[in-house]
Amino acid sequence: RNIDAERDAQKQRETYISTLSHDLKIPTLAQIRALELIVNEKMGKINDGQREILNLTLDSCYCMYDMLSTILATYKYENNDMTLNYEKIHMLKLLDECFSKSYKDMRHKNIRIKVQAKDKFVSLYADKNQMKKAFENLINYCVSNAYEDTEIVCEIGKHNDENNVFISLGFESPYVSSETIQNMFRMYTTSAEKMDKVGSSLSLYLAKQIINAHNGKINVESKKSNYNNYSIEIPCINECKLSAIAC
Repeated sequence: RNIDAERDAQKQRETYISTLSHDLKIPTLAQIRALELIVNEKMGKINDGQREILNLTLDSCYCMYDMLSTILATYKYENNDMTLNYEKIHMLKLLDECFSKSYKDMRHKNIRIKVQAKDKFVSLYADKNQMKKAFENLINYCVSNAYEDTEIVCEIGKHNDENNVFISLGFESPYVSSETIQNMFRMYTTSAEKMDKVGSSLSLYLAKQIINAHNGKINVESKKSNYNNYSIEIPCINECKLSAIAC
């Protein structure tokens, strides 16, 4: 009885959070669209001071919308309620779009991106929107932790012997202990030094859930020389078997 009661209570909490997050997304999206119209001067001319304030408010709304989307997606994965829509993805193009999402933060910290890809046409079959979300979260976390005036080296390739696509993100940042690495992808992990990065653990957790859903894996290596590397491996999917897997 106690177990059933706990399960029912957990389900009610998840339903409440999911519904609340969904209901909050609608007005937030309305605010974003309204602010975009004003910033783009569709409602009349604005001065530089007004534009600056509106852009700051718009960035805040974007952040809120991303957080709500992360919460919703997390609970869908938790409840096995996420359906993956497989399609062919060109990884170089996808990663370029993901890096663009963090452009402002990279420019603020003067972080450069160096992409190394022997095969510029490496591709795999996956859910594009979900995979994009996973790498946006990972890249954002890397950028927020990387030292200023450094570069993030992104390597893309394919293990022909294992039929896996690999992506690695290497950058200079503070050393991370093995204990922290073990906990960093857990749902509710937090610590004093991370309190100024609200939602980072949930974003990493969601990224790992997405990679896991594609039968992939994430490995983190941190060196005491203050160099960290995040490596992701995702198996390629045989195009002929795609329809069977999607079902």
